Amino acid sequence: MKTSKDLNLDKEVLRVSLYNEASPTDYQLIDWQDRALAFDRLIFDQEAEGNYLPLIWDDRQYNSFGLPAYVGDGRLHNDGAQEAVTNIAAIVSASLLGEDKSEGEDYVSQLSAFFSEEEGIILNNPAGSSETTSMWYLLYPTILFAHASDLYESNDLLREQLLTAIESWYQAYLVMYDNGNPDFDYTGFNFNTNEPYRNDVWTEPDSAVGIGLLMYYGYEMTEETKYLDAAINTMDYMENYFGSPLYEALMYFGPYLAAKLNAYHGTTYDIAGFMDDNFNASSIPRGGWGSIIGQWGNYEMNGLFGSATDGGGFAFSMNTFAGAGAIVPVAAYDARFARSIGQWMLHLASNSRYYFATETNDENQSCTYFNNDCADIEDSIKYAIPYEGIRKDSNGRTPWFGGDPTVYGWAETDFSLYSGAHTGILASLITATNIEQILRLDLNATRFFEDENYPTSLFYNPYQEEKELIYEVTSAGEVNLFNTLTNEVIVSNVNDSVAVEIEADRALVIVELPSDAEVIKEDGGYYVSNQLISTELIAVAVSGIEENESVSGKITLDVEVVANYETEIAEITLELDEHTLIFNENEAVTFTTKDYRSGPKRMRVGIETTDGKTDHTYLRMQFK
Repeated sequence: MKTSKDLNLDKEVLRVSLYNEASPTDYQLIDWQDRALAFDRLIFDQEAEGNYLPLIWDDRQYNSFGLPAYVGDGRLHNDGAQEAVTNIAAIVSASLLGEDKSEGEDYVSQLSAFFSEEEGIILNNPAGSSETTSMWYLLYPTILFAHASDLYESNDLLREQLLTAIESWYQAYLVMYDNGNPDFDYTGFNFNTNEPYRNDVWTEPDSAVGIGLLMYYGYEMTEETKYLDAAINTMDYMENYFGSPLYEALMYFGPYLAAKLNAYHGTTYDIAGFMDDNFNASSIPRGGWGSIIGQWGNYEMNGLFGSATDGGGFAFSMNTFAGAGAIVPVAAYDARFARSIGQWMLHLASNSRYYFATETNDENQSCTYFNNDCADIEDSIKYAIPYEGIRKDSNGRTPWFGGDPTVYGWAETDFSLYSGAHTGILASLITATNIEQILRLDLNATRFFEDENYPTSLFYNPYQEEKELIYEVTSAGEVNLFNTLTNEVIVSNVNDSVAVEIEADRALVIVELPSDAEVIKEDGGYYVSNQLISTELIAVAVSGIEENESVSGKITLDVEVVANYETEIAEITLELDEHTLIFNENEAVTFTTKDYRSGPKRMRVGIETTDGKTDHTYLRMQFK
């Protein structure tokens, strides 16, 4: 059981490992930036002409702008009914792609309409109230508001309102934390009575993640340790929650916050577990909610987010785009997840094109199949605004591109502005490279409230052979390329482009550092000018039996720690059927199947190193 310095530090995301192929079967990368910018131009065009256009109106009652949730939505021109998940997301998306939404008409300042002076929080509707609004419809708009505030940090009013909202949520946190007896498994929180409530229909336990993220943003802005303590306490609650707490979208930020706390504050959260909570379609409060795998008709669905069970499956464009923005930056803090994130995003970037009417067969779309007016809908709408979702089966078609609005009478079409408002979040992450299917993922694009980070990018090679990637430098001046999986400079003194080898079915995470930068190793981290750029990483590796192998008798496992630095194993644990076996580095790691009942088993193999790092993996077996 020796340690080894090896590139294979990959941490598996189970749902991603179940894809049939490393590459999508019908790969195509649309121009995501162009789609997002076309959406921005269309929805803010007050002079647009055509059926259902324009989509924007002046809300004079709340001194803001209004956007409907859907094309053909009856709430058009209904002051105060517009939603933050549309309006604020649209500002964030456009701004991530370089559009300044404060120039000309200042749409950024108009986001203040979503701040409630009475309750001291951000609401999803200017005319709304916390009294009847569920947790995610309160917390997610506040997260979007925070991102807008960070993108426009000179807007003092937004910053002041954000800090007020964060403090309001801190007071709500204190109520639900209950002096160390935390319970965040509620439907909503009434800020007028300062009480959480349950509606006896559903609860949203992943609200703890949303609150924790806001608390951490508060800490980054103010350096008040009470916010950091609250963020850690909410994540402690999440780690101890039995099963997946995913309700809608807040859990997407769980792996990111866990990775950030681990990197900066020495916590040891199980990032892999939080990833699985998002992907595995095993949600407790909302059964089947997670990531889609497989093929529906002639369309591959791998990587899309939504419900894996509703009607056989129902993927949502907003959740897919928002999930990508929340989860991709995890690899900036923990490169062990780079391969899984890279493979997932390769599928997501290709398969998400099916949300758009221009990318699928007309006969499978709700617009063209049923609605005679659909032929009159402007091409600009079909190009820029996605359908709300994709059902596996509906109306005798597999799959069915549409959504809920036409089913429940919410709108005349299923074209979703609240979903399209998130397109720029996805687009900000993705750049094509010289090799088709090897994407450059920007790990900085959706990292908020940090000092300017050195350019950091993830590349994944889905091919079965090594490829020569042309790396394009984005910094001014000469740089060194630092690989965070090995914590080594792989190319020095480059200022334009350079060839970089990327192994088959492997990932790279590259940070651009000034060529004269001194990399300092301290307390398990690698720093340049006091900025953390990478960490020491370990992963447990197990051999001796194959996954799902049938076993009997005495079994010996070969357990080792794979690391990008020198370390040793202090302890190994095997957890099986509520029994725990503990071994030291010099002992043979063995167990006997006769000590357990026969049937399928899932063993947890954990290690602790002599310097206090921990990791674990799971091994599935059939006991004879």
